[in-house]
Amino acid sequence: MRTVVRALTIALLAALVWPLASRGASPVLYESSLGCPSCFWELVLTGHPTDPDQLALAGVFGGLRLSRDGGRTWSPGAFLDVPIYSDPKALVTGDGTLLLSALASLTNPADDGSVRSGVLYQAPLSDASFPGTLYKEPPADLPAGVRSIVDFPKLAYAPGTGAIYIGANAVRFLDGTLGPGLFVSRDGGLTFTEQKLDYGSPGQTRRSPPLSMDVTPQGALRIVVTAGADQQDRQYLLRFDVDATSFDVIPGPPLSNFYAPIALKARGGTTGWLVYQGPEIAIDETGPHAGRIYATWAQPQSIVFDPAVDLGRYGRDFDVFLAFSDDDGVTWSTPVKVNEDGTTGDQFFPSIRVDAAGIAHVVFLDRRENPDLPQFDVYYALVAGGRVSRNVRVNGLHVTIADTYAGREVGDYLDMVVAHPTRSYVAYPCLSAAYGPTDACVAAVDPTQFPPSGDLLKCYRAPATAGFVPHVVTLDDRFEHKIARVVAPATLCNAVERDDNPVLYPSGHLRCYGITDTPPQAHFARRDVPVDDAFGRVTWTLTASETLCLRAATDFQEPPPNLDHFKCYRARPKAGMRGFVRRSLALTDAFEGKTALVLKPEALCVAVDVDGAGFRNPAATLSCYRIKNASGQGRSARRAVQIDDDLGVETATVSRPRLLCVPASD
Repeated sequence: MRTVVRALTIALLAALVWPLASRGASPVLYESSLGCPSCFWELVLTGHPTDPDQLALAGVFGGLRLSRDGGRTWSPGAFLDVPIYSDPKALVTGDGTLLLSALASLTNPADDGSVRSGVLYQAPLSDASFPGTLYKEPPADLPAGVRSIVDFPKLAYAPGTGAIYIGANAVRFLDGTLGPGLFVSRDGGLTFTEQKLDYGSPGQTRRSPPLSMDVTPQGALRIVVTAGADQQDRQYLLRFDVDATSFDVIPGPPLSNFYAPIALKARGGTTGWLVYQGPEIAIDETGPHAGRIYATWAQPQSIVFDPAVDLGRYGRDFDVFLAFSDDDGVTWSTPVKVNEDGTTGDQFFPSIRVDAAGIAHVVFLDRRENPDLPQFDVYYALVAGGRVSRNVRVNGLHVTIADTYAGREVGDYLDMVVAHPTRSYVAYPCLSAAYGPTDACVAAVDPTQFPPSGDLLKCYRAPATAGFVPHVVTLDDRFEHKIARVVAPATLCNAVERDDNPVLYPSGHLRCYGITDTPPQAHFARRDVPVDDAFGRVTWTLTASETLCLRAATDFQEPPPNLDHFKCYRARPKAGMRGFVRRSLALTDAFEGKTALVLKPEALCVAVDVDGAGFRNPAATLSCYRIKNASGQGRSARRAVQIDDDLGVETATVSRPRLLCVPASD
């Protein structure tokens, strides 16, 4: 931590826990407040690798809380021997030992002034107090006036060898030089050796210190840094040998506009704050892709230079991205945008962990809901097989972005997630107030209860040119039983990638037809339905049934067997509710790759039984939105397509896109 946090004069709050039953389909089970006023700043959450009930959370100035019941209640812990100052990083080893590195404030022997030094605390996580050992202490000949000999430490542990690694910035070496360094202990943290980390290259005008560290299944250390010049940076992976005596530098994904980690606190305002962009790495140790390195980071779409803003410049529209490497950093997958909102709200402060089943858990601060206000929320996504799930908001109340800490409102970074296959935890700065966060909160999450994350479908206008014959069908869904006449082909829908997030089933197609009820059946009963999808939680009013969508084979492939038929109802936001915010998504399917503007809700589609054939998933739901191609792109090409579904074989001419349908819960 490079500046001092203003002391908080706030009464210590008793720990609170509250269930989130009102959050509907959310996988968030409950939240708890820690009653720790200093824990919000640079908070780090860690937990026992095999006992999900044991957790620890640390912040600055000695903030430490422990839980033995899965985050429902918290008790204070204590640091012994050396007082903690800031910059904690923490992990728990396989035998249940808590390791926590940090900065400590000691005394410069030359002038009795304070000097920031490095400390490692460790003890069984089940204990209540943790003794500390200095890994970097002031030497006897330290010159007067020196106030720091180490900064920004990062922590990793190699289970196979027992080695403890601490990477740091601004290390004052014995020869008086300053730079990034690595501290290594091979005796359980009793003693450390230090070495310089020289990873600069000619032409680079800036380079970061070690930002994130992890070890491979073989126990080899990996560190991610960034470096660049002008307005272009790049990730670099430092690959150490198993003994951590030497390393090579491997270039990773490029990072545009990465050099200005500054965001406006409120869109249209003049006050900025320094935000953490990463990259953060996590390595799959035991899952189906053991050795896979995940990297997640935030970067803005553009940089704005504005002398009216207090910091002179800021990033516009930060998004969180994810990529992975299966060959130890030599090549990387196409970066996928993790946040699915499609708005210009900012996302940053990424955290990532990989659970024992090989699922990556990504958590980040998010401003999609209220970008015009100085506040944030906390969102969560899962990554399986390189594919990002739906995003889930985990916090209750919006959290205020303070105007109190000189642009450093929650510190340099946050480590927010502990990952287990069936129970995970997310920690975040909380307690909205006029002066911003004054506590830390922890939410317990059941990853198996994440909302549906099936394929998005892009639907094109596709009138039939030959082969269609009207039909009468019997339709049963969760809203009504009807006999309907299928009167005209309307659209053809393809599974579509969103922002390079790959599809699950490339052969997923729906052929949609206009329908009418055969007389003398009663009209559809108008109703309000809650809808939870990638764009938020709202209530829609359904007014009429209008479309039947059948899974179909096209010129490309047969449809997946688990795809349902759908009956679609005309939908609009409920009167009096906030209007839909237009958004932009990059969509790629079998026909084209274009940026689409999502304009407004159009229909809610629910799984339907056609002529008694049954369901694949009776709860399957799609929320569909009117779309158009963003300006500046060529027109969608017309094409002839052969379509084969339960009504027969026909040919159609596909033209412009009309709808985007996304998985939903109602």
